[in-house]
Amino acid sequence: MRPEAKLRVLAMDEAAGWAVVNKPAGMHCSPCEFNAALLTFEAYLPALVPPPTEAMPGRGVKVCHRLDFRVCGPVVVASSQEMMRRIKRLFEERRVAKEYRAIICGKIGSEVGTKLVVAEPLDGMAAESRVEVLQVVPCPHFGHLTEVALHPVTGRHQQLRRHCAEGLGAPIVNDEPAMFEKASQAWFQREQRPMPKALRRGGGQLFLQAVHIQLPATKTTASRDSAASG
Repeated sequence: MRPEAKLRVLAMDEAAGWAVVNKPAGMHCSPCEFNAALLTFEAYLPALVPPPTEAMPGRGVKVCHRLDFRVCGPVVVASSQEMMRRIKRLFEERRVAKEYRAIICGKIGSEVGTKLVVAEPLDGMAAESRVEVLQVVPCPHFGHLTEVALHPVTGRHQQLRRHCAEGLGAPIVNDEPAMFEKASQAWFQREQRPMPKALRRGGGQLFLQAVHIQLPATKTTASRDSAASG
């Protein structure tokens, strides 16, 4: 089994009560009204993350942020009340650095190393994603495929998927047909030809993965490496 498909602890501070755990794709982070009958990522956490040894326990081990159902990668979790509050505050203050990798349809930028900023609002709220081109390869269906590093500055719903599709006109490989429809206008402006039909590749998994997350050092985390990669 590939490492990114395994539930595994990437970093942990048992005393303070927090950890970084890899979430496989195809799994919801936490229960909600439409997945109540399914096992979620949170349901497995007690078997991986013990209660804190030097802090007030929370109500079990809970996720501090969300990762899309179709995306795998590191998720920060907390087993103590204090670390849950602190880590959520860091996310609210946009002090947590996150990096994703994606393969998108088409060619963006003039060359490898090109850096772009997508700052199109989503659902009436400000949203910003930073993009770096890592590799471009030929593709018989889309003309080219581009590997990119994605750094979300904000955390809107499906932000990276929508910014790739709506902002760049380059939907992520294996994304939903609706994302290809949203990308069609920007694609045509860039490529000067209609957007090809969505085509499933490599088993249909979304070609988007969280690869790195880093929290700033605090009095609680300064003695440990607060970065983790999937």
